[in-house]
Amino acid sequence: MIALMSAALSAMLAFSGAAPSVPPQERIIAKMLLIEVAQDGDLNRASGNQYHGQCRRFQADSLLEAAQGFAPEGQPGVTLVLPIDHVPQEESGRPVGAVWSAAEEGTACAYEQVAAFDFDGSMSAKMNRQAAREFLSQARAGDILQIIAVYSSGERGTHTLMITQPYDPRDDVLYWCDSNFANKRIDGVKYGYVRARQAWAMNDVTGWLGVSANTGATLYRLRTDLVEAP
Repeated sequence: MIALMSAALSAMLAFSGAAPSVPPQERIIAKMLLIEVAQDGDLNRASGNQYHGQCRRFQADSLLEAAQGFAPEGQPGVTLVLPIDHVPQEESGRPVGAVWSAAEEGTACAYEQVAAFDFDGSMSAKMNRQAAREFLSQARAGDILQIIAVYSSGERGTHTLMITQPYDPRDDVLYWCDSNFANKRIDGVKYGYVRARQAWAMNDVTGWLGVSANTGATLYRLRTDLVEAP
């Protein structure tokens, strides 16, 4: 909660123009947190990538709003985006659902890959879980985690979420906000809940990633060359 309050304060300063020294990345993250916290508990249609309730679309929409007025250095007319589609496994060499596609023409991905994990069949389950822990411990506030895993329910699937606090080994928890990990069906159509104040015990996540082949994850962070567009 302290981290969310700090982020909100940063955002307010950024909006007011009182903090010109705050880096663009921090200002965008603060705005994204405010946008997502304001929607906490909302139920949005999630049947397909085009709907706001779907996990990747939710983060993509939040980024698109928060990044208005920013662009990669030297590219003032380029729109910053979070790509919606996944790269096929035959192209990436990694499990489908772990890697984003390239940004469309006229846009630029706002994020860069900073870490990755893929289940390694040559290692024991314990070693895979340890590798997953080392990967996840690099998470910072504002990072986007793209994951394909086997969850506690036994279901295997992809998910996209935003980390809300830096990982701290003292509580060994990942804090995050997302849409559609919790959902319900209305007249046969899936709707996803926005959950802005969520947490996973690290042992749970490492178990989901380290349980079987074809699981993996990528940690994406806002790129370092972002500037205010003129």
